[in-house]
Amino acid sequence: MALFDSIPAYAIFSSIEINRKSQLNELIKAFPDLVKVDAIFPNKTKVPFLQKIINTSFERTGRKLLLNEVGVLLSHRSVWKCIKKNNTPDNIHYLILESDSKILNNEILFQNFDFVQNNYDCFFWGAWNGHSSIIKSTISRKFNNFKIGEPMIDSVYGAYGYSINSKAAKYMLEKTNKVAYPVDIYKRFISKSDIKIGTILPAIIGTWLNTKSNIKDENLIDLLYRYIIMKILSIRNNIIAYFR
Repeated sequence: MALFDSIPAYAIFSSIEINRKSQLNELIKAFPDLVKVDAIFPNKTKVPFLQKIINTSFERTGRKLLLNEVGVLLSHRSVWKCIKKNNTPDNIHYLILESDSKILNNEILFQNFDFVQNNYDCFFWGAWNGHSSIIKSTISRKFNNFKIGEPMIDSVYGAYGYSINSKAAKYMLEKTNKVAYPVDIYKRFISKSDIKIGTILPAIIGTWLNTKSNIKDENLIDLLYRYIIMKILSIRNNIIAYFR
């Protein structure tokens, strides 16, 4: 019996992602009832009004969504629609993964899933490559070297490992109904006064480091620059979170 057979999970994956098939298989071994949702790649799949979507994002934000950012947004909305259709109670969470998601700590995920789904609407099991920051005054559980609490919304990026309930799925569908920002810029559409969000540190879901991004190609200089900026912002966020 697999460890996670009691946790409902979705994985966004496309048959064209041949280089990620082995990674998806690892997720299937852990989640036998995993539901696969087709990933949308606008350069491979026809997306109605694609150019209008891109132009509208520029009008609203000053930046055009990249082709695959549109695809990621539409893919996650597909999952949220499935969850909304299930219409389960708010204490039931669904784990949402992407084709490059990697479970870093099986036991911690399993042991804390019930606590999370009873206390949060949206929970990030991994975000911003493990650099999210938890507001000190909101810490709701501490054990070993782990802690659970509300993240600074500026410190959660990435959509490779989170769980949500029906309430959060409906909320996210509503908030992203008008195209604007990439789906993982949560600070642009999630308000903690509307849904309760949480995260865990250290992160227990990450991504495979040997997998290239589907969003855009990055060379070594780009990756190094992004890493330095992430570290600087993480230090700033951790200082602010400690005193809140």
